[in-house]
Amino acid sequence: MENGKRSGSHTNHDRDQRSNGINGAGYVSEKATDKGKGRAETLQNVTPVSPTVPNGINGGFMSSSSQRDEIEELVPKARMGQLPPEIVHITEGFFPISKLLGRLAQKTHNDLVKTIQDLTQMPMPLSVADGNGPQISRADDDSKDNMDKKLRLLKFAQESHTEWTKALVMSEWSRRSEDVSKLIDINNHLYHQICKYGHTIHELSELKRGLVYARLPNPDLKTALHVLTTGTAPWMPDLMYIEPPPLSPKDILKSLENINTLLSIRLNLNDYDNIPFHFKEYTINSGRVTFKVKGEFEVDLTIAEENPEAQFWFIDFRFLFSPAASDLGHLRAHIENRVNRALAEGGLSDCYRFLHGMVLNHKISEFRRQAVSLSRGKWVETLKVESLNRAVSMQYWVDRYGHGGPKSWLILGVHSGKPKSGVARPKDTPRLFVRWFLESKEVIGEDVVFDTVNISAESLLKTVIASHIKHILVSTYSQLSGKPLYTTLEAAIALKLSNDQPSESELNVQISSDRQISLKIEPIAGRFIYSPASRLVMNHENRLNYMPDPATNAHKAIDDLRYDIVADHISTRGASVGWVGVQNPGLERDDLQKVVPKGTVKVLWFKRNGWVKNWYLTASIGSSGESWRMIETADPVAQPAAPLARKPVKSAHLKISSSFDLPMKILTPLPTYSFFTTLEIYAAALMSHHANLKSLHTRRVPNMLHESKHMRGLMKIPIIFARISDLVEWRNKAAKDMIKLNFQGLEIKPGLNEASPMPPVATLSNGMPVLDDNVVMITEARISIRLPSALKYAKEKIDRDVAFEFQSNCLALRLRSKIGESVIPNLVEHTTRVFRLIEFIKVLQEHSASLECQQISLGKIAFTYGMVDANGNKNSNLARSSMQYKAVIDFSAAANTLSLILERGNPHLQIADFMEQVLNSKQGLRGVATLLPLTLPVLNGLNAVESAWVSVSKDEGEVFVLARAADWHEIRYAVFTASRDPSTPPRTRKILFEIKLRERSGVPWWSLERTDQREPDDFDEALKPVWNSSGPGFQGMRVSGVAQGHGVEQLLKKVDDAVRNMVISQKALGYPPKPRPQAPMQRLQQPTPNSSQSQGRKNPLKREIVEID
Repeated sequence: MENGKRSGSHTNHDRDQRSNGINGAGYVSEKATDKGKGRAETLQNVTPVSPTVPNGINGGFMSSSSQRDEIEELVPKARMGQLPPEIVHITEGFFPISKLLGRLAQKTHNDLVKTIQDLTQMPMPLSVADGNGPQISRADDDSKDNMDKKLRLLKFAQESHTEWTKALVMSEWSRRSEDVSKLIDINNHLYHQICKYGHTIHELSELKRGLVYARLPNPDLKTALHVLTTGTAPWMPDLMYIEPPPLSPKDILKSLENINTLLSIRLNLNDYDNIPFHFKEYTINSGRVTFKVKGEFEVDLTIAEENPEAQFWFIDFRFLFSPAASDLGHLRAHIENRVNRALAEGGLSDCYRFLHGMVLNHKISEFRRQAVSLSRGKWVETLKVESLNRAVSMQYWVDRYGHGGPKSWLILGVHSGKPKSGVARPKDTPRLFVRWFLESKEVIGEDVVFDTVNISAESLLKTVIASHIKHILVSTYSQLSGKPLYTTLEAAIALKLSNDQPSESELNVQISSDRQISLKIEPIAGRFIYSPASRLVMNHENRLNYMPDPATNAHKAIDDLRYDIVADHISTRGASVGWVGVQNPGLERDDLQKVVPKGTVKVLWFKRNGWVKNWYLTASIGSSGESWRMIETADPVAQPAAPLARKPVKSAHLKISSSFDLPMKILTPLPTYSFFTTLEIYAAALMSHHANLKSLHTRRVPNMLHESKHMRGLMKIPIIFARISDLVEWRNKAAKDMIKLNFQGLEIKPGLNEASPMPPVATLSNGMPVLDDNVVMITEARISIRLPSALKYAKEKIDRDVAFEFQSNCLALRLRSKIGESVIPNLVEHTTRVFRLIEFIKVLQEHSASLECQQISLGKIAFTYGMVDANGNKNSNLARSSMQYKAVIDFSAAANTLSLILERGNPHLQIADFMEQVLNSKQGLRGVATLLPLTLPVLNGLNAVESAWVSVSKDEGEVFVLARAADWHEIRYAVFTASRDPSTPPRTRKILFEIKLRERSGVPWWSLERTDQREPDDFDEALKPVWNSSGPGFQGMRVSGVAQGHGVEQLLKKVDDAVRNMVISQKALGYPPKPRPQAPMQRLQQPTPNSSQSQGRKNPLKREIVEID
């Protein structure tokens, strides 16, 4: 310092390097600025680096001695503006003036905006409000409303002026901030120095007081010599005290009993009304009275005199809660002093108030200590403890809802104990009280009950958190239990609560028939926990933990979890048994909401093998459970085209054609493998059931549904009852006119390998599955009908899908159809065939004597005839096996027509068309069965007639057989005779015979008569022997003949013999035959089908009754 050099260290008062306290910016001295020149740099080290340096004047150099002198002059001048290093420079608490001015400007702007808004809210003068004129009158200017506006504006101006004046003063001060900063540093330095002086004086006084006990007084040798010599001290006064004798145990016991008696008398008589309510429980023993306040403390008091007005005195104190100090230590003296003072001033009441308040404070301190220990232990980062004067605040679930979310805490303090009514009662006393704030809102009307004897901050927190969890779970339970799924007891929901163990509180919700979830809340962090855990459950758990206001929204999260679990369960199980999950086929949301239950959240779409493409199974998942529904879609409907449009506009969305629910016994069925297998059958049955009802409705057939009593499991497919006469032609009036349709199940189409499982999915086409059509539905139709006995022996030969129950006279049909298609058309076809079959069998049974059944099926029936005549008599002429003929009735055609099939060589081929007409007429097979044995002898006889004329020369004559109907035949003889005159052309004579089937007394007879002549001729003469003769089965009737079936052939032979012999005899009489005309008429042995049918149509079948004499 003496040589003008400075050390290398800087002081706090190097003003060139310090900040002025405003944002750390460099400081520029006001004096240097005013002088317009830079401030002189601080000379940290002015030691020259060379003997001579430039002096700045003309570039010369100064000498070493002159340089040293100049430096010695500059150093004091530079240090004059700095504080000594002993003074510490203060920079804390300084902020830039610019920040203050910016905040003030912002505040002024906000106040101005608020003032303008307040002015707009004030009422306007009447003239301006009414819009009478643009000018404001003097009266309006002096009005109260206008004056209020002016005062409001003036108030803003005055306040702003005051604040900006202060800012001006501060800005003026900031221009001299360097000097003020120095003044602050000096003031702070002086204050610390004064404090050091005071501290020094205090230390000296304490040292002096401490030396008092260490100082030894000067020895009093004179007094010591006298006392040691004489053993007396006459200058000390004698107070004449008599030392009492020592007390014996008996005296001590008696004294204590006297004190006990005095205490008892005083407490029961003198101070009875002054004993506090909470001091009523006391015991007197060993010369003391012990007042006990349960859960708080015990205090022992006694008396020092018999005066009942004298005060009680403190003896001992004990805490009655834990944890608490068992040894009071230095606290005992403080308690004794305060209790004795309270007893002296206010008696027992003040004593109780003091001790009670002290215990409450001690309990709160213990709660605070334990809470702080928890916040540093296992409740770290989830518990925040804060002291609030006498009370303590504990915030739990810190950051449970994130930054800025609602918070929950409790405040443990002392309640005054005064009732709300304001009427004081003796037992009212301050007590520990907990104010609970749930999600930033105080819970009113719910007292938190906690243990004040066994102090436990963790137990208190668990009690409050248990109430918080209870609030969340009860709210969630009440919202869930009000939903249809739980009100109908289809799903179980249970709530378990604990008032002091929050980890035991849980909400159990049944998700499906075999699965339930448990929702708990972790008490320390407040996180929701689902169990059992899975990947899907974990995702929903994380979503629930970030959901605001869980008490209101937790039920939605549980519903969403149930929806996803059920949907995943259904999709997974369904796919494993062949159900194919598909997307919405294109239905609009509004159309879908019309058919699904209210509250549906998710809709799953499924298809199955063998279904028609427009049928879908949907599983609607919602608050009311799972609803299974079948939906049939319809193709988009083309809208009418616009006037300028070329084509009609086709809607882009499908429409719902029909839909119906699948009734379930429970709302949440367990989606097991057996359930889906049963559901496949059930859905297929309902689809086909719906199609059957729709088909019956289209046919306008009345029907009735009846519950089935034989269905198993969940399937309750109703039985369809309808009148069979409304579907097919019903002739059996003796039976019940009723048909019953009952679903029987599904089966694989015949021809597929039933051992191999059905393929669930084939390929995908445009995102939609293409399913194999390999499954058909089986429907049973039962009809009550009288069955012929012949079916007992032929029932196994008919059809494997037709069964006859002879005990109940019931016909059962097994019908197959594609799933979703109606079985009614197939039913009509099969029923018609079966009815025909039954009718045919009855006919064959009736004609069993003449017809023998060979084969029976649902489409054909074959039988033989010819061995027995119509009357059941064996015909010896037909005994040969070659004379037995076979006929087949084919009724398998879809056109509802019957056809008669005859083998080659059968005589009935001549009248096959007529027989088919009879077969398809009302007579049916009964008419055919009647005609076949009746017409067979006639046809055989006619064939014999034709065969007999083969030996006759065609120049002489020929015969034609024409079939007019099945029971009406015509025999035409053409006889050629030559005239005696050669110039006359040959003459052709026609002889006609008709043979018709007649009836007499119910017995069929064939009538044969001549129908061509008007007057008798030579052929009549030739026929007289025949008409007058009779034989087995025939009889002459003078001008005609009749015969039964077994005699008609003989009658035809006799007539033909007579005519043929007549023709031959004409040659013998000398009438040579002449050549036939060049274009002779061709002989027809059998009419063509067309001609036969036309003849049959022109000559309908007639039955005439002829009386035979």
